[in-house]
Amino acid sequence: MIIHGTRRVFEGRVINVRVDDVEFDNGHRTSIEIAEHRGGVAIIAQPSPNEIVLVKQFRPAIGRSMWEVPAGKLEAGEDPETSARRELIEETGYRCARLHKLWTFYTAPGFCSELLHLFLAENISAGASAPEASESFEVRSFDVEEAWRMVIADDLPDGKTQIALAWARENRRGG
Repeated sequence: MIIHGTRRVFEGRVINVRVDDVEFDNGHRTSIEIAEHRGGVAIIAQPSPNEIVLVKQFRPAIGRSMWEVPAGKLEAGEDPETSARRELIEETGYRCARLHKLWTFYTAPGFCSELLHLFLAENISAGASAPEASESFEVRSFDVEEAWRMVIADDLPDGKTQIALAWARENRRGG
């Protein structure tokens, strides 16, 4: 594929959008819209080996509230581990002694550059949450199997949370 040109059509706080003029190997030429995102973090926080902390928040893009693992976007110049610690406290009030990076994955590589860093928070302790002014959360610990049943019933349609729950089911410590 050859990129003949790029133009930025939108600059925002969370994403920028560019349009690339591309030519495929077969000679077909078209425009592709790309959402540029600085990346984010998601955190698996488990008060016990059979529990996982989820947060419920309203998601305007889909017009509904949903349960998710604690997560958020990287701030400019922020490293993923610092972001994960910040988001865990902001959204849940939990603090952790250690963070272990599990994986990174693209959330929607067909049109978006967002790279998500998945962490396991180890030795967590409860505290007061500190949400941003634009955030409102309900925080709850779920039994891992209960949350997995929600995935199977299509009641937990968030991809990062499904990945986190699959990891938690497979890697129950002491469970």
